[in-house]
Amino acid sequence: MTRRELRNHLIKMLYMREFHDKEEIGEQNMLYLSLFADIDDESASKEILDRYSKIVEKLGTIDSIISRVAKGWKLSRIGRMDLNILRLAAFEISYDDEVPDKVAVNEAVELAKEYGCNESSYGFVNGILSSLIKEKQENDKH
Repeated sequence: MTRRELRNHLIKMLYMREFHDKEEIGEQNMLYLSLFADIDDESASKEILDRYSKIVEKLGTIDSIISRVAKGWKLSRIGRMDLNILRLAAFEISYDDEVPDKVAVNEAVELAKEYGCNESSYGFVNGILSSLIKEKQENDKH
């Protein structure tokens, strides 16, 4: 499974999470993987679920990061799919040293072009993530 395929599954699962009770999420994730992921390899399913769990575990912090850099935007005003694309990319930028920041942004922009809430989603996503990277670089200097 490619990184792009992994990201596609993750944003869909994060989006699905918005519509289910916490108690249902595990079952819904398994249903998604069995019906829509088209994965024969059990290790790929495990990789998706592991990555998903890591993101959800940090979701409070990730949302705080997005809120801080998305000046003038409340999370509740951001389209659900755009927000989940931002969450995935913010996780990669903040917590995944294997993914270069520029790659995380480029992949998020491509996801926003394909799944974003409207035709300007990719520009919005790019702007928020660029602010996040700028902030991260400034913090690294200190």
